[in-house]
Amino acid sequence: MRARLLPLVLILAGCAAAAPPPGSTPAPGGASRAPYDSPPVAPGTVAITLDLRAAREILALLSRPRFDAEAARSLTDLPAVQAAIRESNRAREVFQADLAAAFDDQARIAIFDFRGLRENAPRWADLLAMIAAREAELTKLASDRVRALLPPDVAVSVTEPIYLTFGLPGRADHLVMPSGEGSDWYVVIDLARALSDVQSSPPSEQIKHLSRLMASEGYQRAWAEYRSASPAWQKRDTALGQLEPLMRQTAQAGPVALYSVDENFFPLSVWLKEPMRSSIDDLNRAADRLVSAEGDLDARVAVAAEIGRPEFAARVAGPAGAFLADGIIQTLGLNAYRAALAGGPRGFFEAYDRASHQKGRALIPLGKAIRERLAAAAAPAKG
Repeated sequence: MRARLLPLVLILAGCAAAAPPPGSTPAPGGASRAPYDSPPVAPGTVAITLDLRAAREILALLSRPRFDAEAARSLTDLPAVQAAIRESNRAREVFQADLAAAFDDQARIAIFDFRGLRENAPRWADLLAMIAAREAELTKLASDRVRALLPPDVAVSVTEPIYLTFGLPGRADHLVMPSGEGSDWYVVIDLARALSDVQSSPPSEQIKHLSRLMASEGYQRAWAEYRSASPAWQKRDTALGQLEPLMRQTAQAGPVALYSVDENFFPLSVWLKEPMRSSIDDLNRAADRLVSAEGDLDARVAVAAEIGRPEFAARVAGPAGAFLADGIIQTLGLNAYRAALAGGPRGFFEAYDRASHQKGRALIPLGKAIRERLAAAAAPAKG
């Protein structure tokens, strides 16, 4: 099986671990501003399970006074460690040798750097014990956050296995691995990297931070399941013409990208106004390119191919879609947002277009190409 990393929404990912915006104040009563912290209304079940074995056993080995080769060999039988080894494209012996290198300052590290983890093993052991003690709270919070932004018209039931570990290769804080059973997958989280920016925060904040990462992956899966069962998402909307792939990609990626943003940065149009402007400008430019390529088949195919790539979702569709999503929520309300998602790509864009015309909201408008296509798509219904 091949490990894969979900596309990172680069503009928003940096906000996920950053400090609260200058001058920000807590919501009344300490309530979160984030839409994913709203009470869920969607039917169905999002079951999130947590497996701590790899993290525990790696810490146990690193806490010993001397390297234990047999214990290192047994670690490679754990699913989370196997996933890390597959992602590294190295043999399991490399993983074992890098564990040994944590006990020898002169040894060369190939892929997996465990030295810093060994130096701070007691602190990570305390954190892991806290997570184990609050496992039910953590998984329920993540599950509720997933269901909060699902429309209520389709019952979605998914299971998301989460494996906690240390020492993933590269710089990723998590991997998403296919399970070999249809479209199912599981998530492997490097606990040290996932919580590196909130190490000094209270336990409750670390729990929230970890739950958001878990919810992000859970929502991606649940949202895909929802779309596969929703009539509004089942076929191409021909009324959107050549802009349909762009609008579909944005409406698909944006709701997931919302989970990349820390609670303190909502509403996005206030705290992230410049990134919002830049992302929506990129979206509008992509729409203009599609329109200008209408009479040139080769150019149209090239632009469509670009829009379909994961890089486009990470760079343009995800960030722009997240800003559109939050604009709908902040202006029209969460129920209107859920209804917009239930209406498919056109419903999503129509809702933001309405929101952007509300006085006093200062939302960045959609470009001329998108607005004209929406108007043309609505015209037959009005007639």
